[in-house]
Amino acid sequence: MNPDLAKLQPYPFEKLRALFAGATPDPAHSPISLSIGEPKHVTPAFIKHALAQNLDGLAAYPPTIGSDSLREAIAAWLARRYRLARIDPTTEVLPVNGSREALFAIAQTIVDRTRGAMVVCPNPFYQIYEGAALLAGATPVYANVERARGFAVDYDAVDDTAWRGVQLAYTCSPANPTGHVMTLDEWHRLFELSDRYGFVIASDECYSEIYLDEARPPLGALEAAAALGRSGFPRLVVFSSLSKRSNVPGMRSGFVAGDAAILKAFLLYRTYHGSAMSPAVQAASASAWRDEAHVVANRALYREKFAAALPLVGVGPGWTASS
Repeated sequence: MNPDLAKLQPYPFEKLRALFAGATPDPAHSPISLSIGEPKHVTPAFIKHALAQNLDGLAAYPPTIGSDSLREAIAAWLARRYRLARIDPTTEVLPVNGSREALFAIAQTIVDRTRGAMVVCPNPFYQIYEGAALLAGATPVYANVERARGFAVDYDAVDDTAWRGVQLAYTCSPANPTGHVMTLDEWHRLFELSDRYGFVIASDECYSEIYLDEARPPLGALEAAAALGRSGFPRLVVFSSLSKRSNVPGMRSGFVAGDAAILKAFLLYRTYHGSAMSPAVQAASASAWRDEAHVVANRALYREKFAAALPLVGVGPGWTASS
């Protein structure tokens, strides 16, 4: 048995289920779940239709790299959403089976366990980051958020000795669980560190499409890199998903985009891992990435449902009522 498995904590939702065992909520109150973050709206009909209309694809083995149609749809969405001059769908985009699987797998691709590797995780963090580091043979390094700075990660608190061993740094913006959105200055600082020490940045952006002001979408890592003149997105890969954006967590559909050299190595890893997306899911995903109207409608529902509560629970600039 892999001894590194013993280093893993039980998955947080399993812990939560055990804590809830035997508890009976007061029926006089409506519970608000702050656990798994599952969408509460229905899957758009056009996505279900696209899935059903492409079931004949189940008779064929899908390529791990994904269809041209899906990669082109993702690249076009990235260019629109993040105001990119261009992103190459053939080398800078790779479909994945949901962002969780890919966030785990990227550590297995990047980490060289023969060199005493370290992996930076924001703290608090999505547990996959820590588990991915441990199972890749690396040591997690926790960079705490600072309440006084709007829950921004304090990368300067990580000392030089630790940075010298870092091979991968996870980020999450808008952050889970604080909602903090990284500013251009914060990205500039993290890019400087990556340039100095040579580590890869894995930016988890699966909450990027949940925001209040249609005129102020959260800044993304690729957008920040382009604004700072970082051609080709050196040592940067971003992860996104349709789960929250399009209310389809059951489709397990997302993508990785960024540095073409890293994606080439990641594709090699994934061909052996067997992580190809169903052709029917690919077709439905392409339809979802091409349509923005259902996403705008989703945000309107969220604003209507939660606007009154946001001043109480919002802690980051991505979530505050003033945003």
